[in-house]
Amino acid sequence: MFIIVYISLYLYIFRTNTELMNFNYYLSSYLKKNGTQLIRLKIETSKKDVQYIDSGISVLKNQWDDKKKKIKRHPLEEKLNANLQSLLISVQQIYYNNKGISAKRLLLLYKNNKKYDTSSFLDFYQQIVDEARLKGKIRTANTQQKYIQKLKKFSSYVSFSDLSVQFAKDYEKWMLEKGNKINTVASNFKSMYAVLNKAMKMGVIKENPIRGYTIVTENVEKDSLTFEEITKLSELEIPVRFKGMIKARDMFLFSFYTAGMRFSDICKLKWENIAGNEIVYTMGKSRTRAGAKRTLPLTPKAVAILENYKGRNNTFIFPPLYGMDNKNAEEIEHKLYIANNAINRSLRNACEKAEIGKWVNMHMAKHSFADFAVKKDTGLLMISKLLGHTKLSTTQHYLKDFYHKEEAEEMNRLFG
Repeated sequence: MFIIVYISLYLYIFRTNTELMNFNYYLSSYLKKNGTQLIRLKIETSKKDVQYIDSGISVLKNQWDDKKKKIKRHPLEEKLNANLQSLLISVQQIYYNNKGISAKRLLLLYKNNKKYDTSSFLDFYQQIVDEARLKGKIRTANTQQKYIQKLKKFSSYVSFSDLSVQFAKDYEKWMLEKGNKINTVASNFKSMYAVLNKAMKMGVIKENPIRGYTIVTENVEKDSLTFEEITKLSELEIPVRFKGMIKARDMFLFSFYTAGMRFSDICKLKWENIAGNEIVYTMGKSRTRAGAKRTLPLTPKAVAILENYKGRNNTFIFPPLYGMDNKNAEEIEHKLYIANNAINRSLRNACEKAEIGKWVNMHMAKHSFADFAVKKDTGLLMISKLLGHTKLSTTQHYLKDFYHKEEAEEMNRLFG
């Protein structure tokens, strides 16, 4: 139950059984050089929960009626009072939509409403992507930018009010008709869900408008190389003139021997990351979470690969980022994108020469390591630690394909 009392621009809201939320305009004590003082909106629930919003309007002391909380004897009196009323109503509206919140939370929601376009979902989405880019999350920003471009092709303008479960179903149908795979569609919607949840947290929207839409994924079996195939690739004699194949083979094997280190992390690996018989580095994909900094022991085979690259560059160990010491994050990410495609092409050429009939890419090194560890009866906890997972559930989900293979082999052994 609410009891609302208006006194010009001065408002009290009383809530039974809870704290009082008070809105009050007042003149700041700070005197500007031109003799004016700023009008501020004070919002509070208690002495410990007080916040202030600057109105952006400054007047002389004799132009402020402190009893009626309004501007007087000013040439723009009517317009300025209307602006104050508009600010008060906008703050009150946010409060009414989020009843029971603190003054601190109300201020945050108000700032977010001003910062972000509260009507256009596409514009809000773009702002989130731009912020990610400014924070150095270039790969995430690039991926999400592609999602935005795809959404724009489906509909050139999308407001928050346009979004619904039916909208999501129509967009899903459109993507599938355009040839997108089920997991690609799922990735687009996972990103959209994350952005909408952020909009809710910021107070831009009250609830997720596509809540109820089910994101469908399909399990794609992780392909890997057997240890025998790893050995064939390792022992393949590659003529010196095929530098691309040698580099690709070395980086793939190095990833395998370092528990599936990601391609981008291998490329960014510096000589300063080598500390005795260990590699100390921060996983790029997870650098903001606990456990991102890793220490891995260097096996003799990994050391042998490193020896081949000593003296080539003072900073980076592997060639893709040679000469990129002073480049920004955007340029480095673009270089890695190009290098990844080139390395994968060369790697497939090397595997073809080694008579390995699989469509190999750098990421398969991680799958191959996991498969090898399972077959060597390495414990789940240790595999989880070596893969850099912080949750056992992540490892269990990741390994299910490899355990499935083991189950098939065991059944064939028993009944074959």
